[in-house]
Amino acid sequence: MWIAGLCAFSPPISDTDISIQDAGLALNKEFSAPVTKSYLLTLRFVIPSTEIRLEDELVGDGHTSSFCTSNVEFDAIPQRERRGLGFPIPFKVIVRTYPAGTPVVEQTFHSLCNVGYDFRDGKYRNVGRFDLKEGDYRIEVYNLQPQPAFRDIKVQLSVGP
Repeated sequence: MWIAGLCAFSPPISDTDISIQDAGLALNKEFSAPVTKSYLLTLRFVIPSTEIRLEDELVGDGHTSSFCTSNVEFDAIPQRERRGLGFPIPFKVIVRTYPAGTPVVEQTFHSLCNVGYDFRDGKYRNVGRFDLKEGDYRIEVYNLQPQPAFRDIKVQLSVGP
């Protein structure tokens, strides 16, 4: 029963609309971590139609490379291995205790690759994982590079188990 309880909770931050059109603060939100564990920051891209989703090259076409989870800068990836990775989206993530404001996570993540899709024309990308103790926090997510190519795609961010 105890193990089931570790997995059976709502995401601390469910899909929240953000903009990546410009560089800068994309999300600044308080949340509670219900248990001590590793949390995953995820992007959801809502593509206007299934047809466009199937032809999409911005998000990437699947977990096809070890670079998808390596958190390596895009420029360090050999040109011949970039196909299918999608457009790189670097984020700086700062998680602070709340209300004290003490930083507990401060890391830059390099998001690449589609890791899944849903039947509502969404594609998913992992940004990165970070460990938190049970408690209250504030997360700041900074988009480090303008992404004008995503102007017709709704972008959402979530934090989950």
